[in-house]
Amino acid sequence: MTDVGTTLAEMGESAQEDRRRLLDVAQDLRDMFFLVVVIGEFNAGKSTFINALVGENLLPVGVTPTTEVIELIRYGEVANRKPVMREDGIREWTHPNTGAPGVALVDTPGTGSVFQKHEKTAKSFLHRSDLVVFVVSAKRAFAETERLYLELAKNYGKKIILVINQIDLLQPKEQTEVRRFIERQVEELLDLRPLLFMASAKEALAAAQSGQAAVGDPGGVEAVRAHLRGVFSEAPPAKQKLLAQLDLGERLVKKYQDEVQRKADLVSADTAKVREVERELEQQSLGLDTQLKAARADVDRVFEGMRQRGMAFIDSHLSVSKIGRAPKREVLQAEFQEVVVGRALRDINEATGGYINAVIDNSRLYWRSIIDRLNQLRDLMEQEVTGLDAGVYAEQRESLEEAIRIAESELRSYSTGRVVAEIQDLFQTNMNGFTASAAAAVVGLLLTILAVAAPGGVIGATVIYATATLAFVIGAPVAVGGGLLALRYYRRVSRDVKNDLHARIDYLEKSYHNALDDLTLKERSRLTQYGKQVLTPIFSRLEVLAQRYAAQSAALRAHLTQIATLREGIEKSR
Repeated sequence: MTDVGTTLAEMGESAQEDRRRLLDVAQDLRDMFFLVVVIGEFNAGKSTFINALVGENLLPVGVTPTTEVIELIRYGEVANRKPVMREDGIREWTHPNTGAPGVALVDTPGTGSVFQKHEKTAKSFLHRSDLVVFVVSAKRAFAETERLYLELAKNYGKKIILVINQIDLLQPKEQTEVRRFIERQVEELLDLRPLLFMASAKEALAAAQSGQAAVGDPGGVEAVRAHLRGVFSEAPPAKQKLLAQLDLGERLVKKYQDEVQRKADLVSADTAKVREVERELEQQSLGLDTQLKAARADVDRVFEGMRQRGMAFIDSHLSVSKIGRAPKREVLQAEFQEVVVGRALRDINEATGGYINAVIDNSRLYWRSIIDRLNQLRDLMEQEVTGLDAGVYAEQRESLEEAIRIAESELRSYSTGRVVAEIQDLFQTNMNGFTASAAAAVVGLLLTILAVAAPGGVIGATVIYATATLAFVIGAPVAVGGGLLALRYYRRVSRDVKNDLHARIDYLEKSYHNALDDLTLKERSRLTQYGKQVLTPIFSRLEVLAQRYAAQSAALRAHLTQIATLREGIEKSR
């Protein structure tokens, strides 16, 4: 019992009451007295019943609750009618009529008393009993407190007999009705079928004091006494005590074995929930790759359209028919923006917006699901914390609270629209820069070439944007006259202008790709960081709990093996 108590000492606050019970039992085993504990409602006649058992007015009785402490009548060959108050608060008597050597009768304060300390005292002794005699008043059967105490005795695995006392207050027909009522209540409410006796302790005590107890069984107490003698004759009271308390120990060990298994299952469920969150992190991260590829392909299609329109724009304005008829710069720039750039920015925003919104919406839903799952885990923990290791689970709950706070912060960051605004601003800036620089380069070159054959063409060529263009302009008068050579120069210039536009579009396209890649990388980093910094500590603490419960479970299994070995040895002994 002490070993089991040591194991329970490591199992949290909720196990300490049972640990105290085991240590009480261990102390009782040192005395080795078989304890017949009488319990019942106050004024049910418990003290009178015990006096009837011993055959004299030993314990005080009265119409008010008179039993304030535990009264223990230990077997002794010589009666001691002056009780001794022990250090543990039990008042001890000695008498030869307890039923057998090694047997003690115990009177407890009445349950249902207005004095709560009386009920607490009675309840605190019940686990120490080896046999429970439950005394019920024939006039007040069957109180709720009586049901609760019988249920407690049943849960402790105690042997129980029921005594319906004070039957002298009822008519014979009423006695039969009360007996049937109590038998039905005990069976229906508690699934118990204890041996039941009808008695009048008052009449039995009066008969014993007058010397008439030997004639018949006045008051019915002799039947109870005979049953107890039969119980004590089945096996030595010491042997029965050992087996009775082994039963208590086994019940408690199995109780906590179930409790530890429940905790282990809870930790396993918690771990599964966190693993599920972790898997969602991975799936969310992998899902971004597929969406990113689709978004990049859409962006590429938009830029491919720009390339084609840009090439067509250059070809149309490098026509020989337009030489000498160069339009105004403002007109050509406006045409470039309208024809080449056109609705490209809107198309790109539409192409990338789907991905960005998908990332944001999925992330918002994801973080909301994370919060919901962690809240469920926290709520489950709060429900179970009274039966768990409060200290360890306090740390676990703190980790969960932090995880929830972080997830809520992430959720808020997606709810503000800040991510969308930042991406759109970046795209707008990039497109504006491209339009300004590309238009200036392409339009400037086109204007220079187209102005060559016009009067004052040399003056029109003063704005030159590339070394190749400068060489072409200087040699243009000769090239115009040369025919074939002029055509080659046109092709070369066209190629150079187109290559420049390609390079600019490539750069712009790359900047858009980078923006999407950065968004994806940032999102993946948030997921990874959350997994490592938030979920990993939770896993760590859950692992500690799992190991603790595994160790406790192993210790409890060892106790059950030890109990089985002890029981076998005790049952084989004489």
